Amino acid sequence: MGYKNFFKIKKIKRTFLFKPEYIILFITTFVSLLYFAWGINSWRFSFVGDEWAYYTFAKEIAEKNFLVNPFDYRGVYLQNSVLVSLHQALFLKILGASNFSWRISNTILIIPVTIFFFLWIKRSFNIHIAFFSTLILQSSFYLANYSKIGYSYPLCFTLFIICLYVAKSCSDNPIVKNFVLLGLILGVSFYTYIGPLFPLLIWPYLLPLLTKKHFKKKLVLKIFSLGLSYAIMLSPILIDITQLEGPAGKTVFFKEYSNNFQIIINIFHNFLLFYKNYDIGYNHFVSGPYLDIASRILAFIGIFILIFNVRKKERKGLPLLLAYISTCVVIGVTSSYSYAPTTRGLFFLPFGFAFAGLAIYELTKNFSSKKFIAAPIILVIFLLNVYQSQIGVFKETGYTGTALIIKSLQEAKESNSEGKIILLLSNSSGYNYQNIYTMQQAYGLQNIKFEVLRISQIKCNALKKADILLFDNDIEAKNAISYLVCPLNYNLSIKTLNPSIYL
Repeated sequence: MGYKNFFKIKKIKRTFLFKPEYIILFITTFVSLLYFAWGINSWRFSFVGDEWAYYTFAKEIAEKNFLVNPFDYRGVYLQNSVLVSLHQALFLKILGASNFSWRISNTILIIPVTIFFFLWIKRSFNIHIAFFSTLILQSSFYLANYSKIGYSYPLCFTLFIICLYVAKSCSDNPIVKNFVLLGLILGVSFYTYIGPLFPLLIWPYLLPLLTKKHFKKKLVLKIFSLGLSYAIMLSPILIDITQLEGPAGKTVFFKEYSNNFQIIINIFHNFLLFYKNYDIGYNHFVSGPYLDIASRILAFIGIFILIFNVRKKERKGLPLLLAYISTCVVIGVTSSYSYAPTTRGLFFLPFGFAFAGLAIYELTKNFSSKKFIAAPIILVIFLLNVYQSQIGVFKETGYTGTALIIKSLQEAKESNSEGKIILLLSNSSGYNYQNIYTMQQAYGLQNIKFEVLRISQIKCNALKKADILLFDNDIEAKNAISYLVCPLNYNLSIKTLNPSIYL
């Protein structure tokens, strides 16, 4: 290596290390990881309804020492691939089977999300817009809370961001290597939640290639290399196509509505999700519009700025705008629901962050100290999101019944209680308490004596020295315990739980 090249590389490294944007992002990424992990072991974030099957499946993979077929689509609920559970299983294997190690496998994904989101927006616009947009992403209450759920969907979201970046790289530097890489990542993404839709969402970033005349002749080879690498990744699933019947059950092929006009409504609602939530129930620790009030206003301004700038010659923002429109339309068309589920809302967020970051840049670019002007805006956005994440959402949604039971178990552990906790249910109650036994192990509560009794089983001796839990809507159980006559020295302790969500 020549001296000139050596000193050139050293200069690039110094520039990277000492750029204030990079230094700040390095710090905020660490802060965002702490923010995303805040409350990860709390009972408040312990249960949404169907996530604990992901824990048990990942635990089984870890116990099998990963001797599984990663491309098998008969994973959790027979609707998810085995592949999406591997990264959770890895954390369970390294850190041990616990609630923390399971959930942190998702929250830690904020690191690659930050890196590739920043690089994507930087390539699409400039470092300043990328910087502002990334700070808004790291503040998101939606991402912070949703990543605490043990689903595999945050992994799909991470791959979506990577796909957008690599697609942009293909446009800027259309070499075969980039196209092969894009095909491979799209192929891996196929095995995740809405990953099969990604080609329909990222295509606008390949559109500029059609306008570069000197690339047209070689474009066929590059598209072929993309398709070939994609097909190679899909080949395991093509051997047994029947295993796609499970995930197909959550698509438009098995829609939950009869009037096809609902598709138009779904698309329309998707365009409004930054400003209004169209889910039927807030049980994923997310409530209200997808963006905080400040980001909402900025995103609204950013969209109009983007539309206006598209008219300019370079049209830098056109792929972003088209990708956003495609995402709203494609997810609206393919959804099986008559509402906008939070689980798919993740994939609209990157565009909202980008729009808001663009607005901050355009509104402050004429000021010499634009970063200092933008700083209080970003701080307000962060504080609004922290409040919504830890306080606001629960004021709106309340808690699940299972979460309140875990709270009681954690309180018993903290007080070193040696008594027994009994959940009393009516004979007709359909409450599913099986998850609690799995959760006890995951939360380190296995030494707390917990038992479920039906009212037909209650006897005074069984309730002695026990804390009895009742659901406020379980009238039969409440009546049964009120009519039960036990000796005074039994000192029955009865606690009524008032969940907002009876799960």
